[in-house]
Amino acid sequence: MSQPQSYSLPKTNQRVLDMLKPHLQTARRVLDIGAGEGYLASRVQDHIQQHNLAARLEACDLFPDNFRVAGILCHGIDLHGGLPLPDQCVDLAYSVEVIEHLEDQFAFMRELHRILRPGGRAVLTTPNVLSLTSRLRTLLVGFPELFGPLPLTDADPQHTGGHIHPVSVYYLNFMAEKSGLKVTSCQIDRVKSSSVAALVLWPLIALASAIARRGMLRHNPIATRENAAHLSQVNSLAILTGRTVILELVRV
Repeated sequence: MSQPQSYSLPKTNQRVLDMLKPHLQTARRVLDIGAGEGYLASRVQDHIQQHNLAARLEACDLFPDNFRVAGILCHGIDLHGGLPLPDQCVDLAYSVEVIEHLEDQFAFMRELHRILRPGGRAVLTTPNVLSLTSRLRTLLVGFPELFGPLPLTDADPQHTGGHIHPVSVYYLNFMAEKSGLKVTSCQIDRVKSSSVAALVLWPLIALASAIARRGMLRHNPIATRENAAHLSQVNSLAILTGRTVILELVRV
């Protein structure tokens, strides 16, 4: 069997693996959601075997026949993100560059909550559409980075052509909390030099944000205060300059 290829970037995979490692020590059942050919699954499995851990890794994907890691079961899923597993059966899950491909992102978050045991964790990544270069591209072109017109007569749900739902860190937080998941960490995989160069816009962003926040407090003070932590992320240095958003979630 040939070596699995990665559909996502090396630094994204490495950051996710680093976040998973501490929890693999105690996890019993681990799930790779949107596993592709199994590049990251193979690295997670290697870590489990090298450290003689009790965790059992499974995978799922829209195209399970493409999965190439021997000895790991790969379930089929659909574009709504439905997961063919029983309730509360997974201790640790991860989903790398998947949610932007799904037709119903809320349903996916609810499924994630459903399959996780209480206290179970998930790591989720997606392109950062709020980086400065992505914001500028949206302003000038109408599409954030890595998103654009989609084929109407054909489909490519697996690769960049399947990027059908750009979603910002705020709405990821919102969907997670509405689904019963608590966001415990928000990270990026790397800083983009092009977005750092665009930080010359920071004074304008800070001024506009302050004006907008006053308006939010005036018109909807309760929701604004409830969202204070999430709103502070939107224009944080990490989100303004990061390439990929990586969230760690816990089922409460």
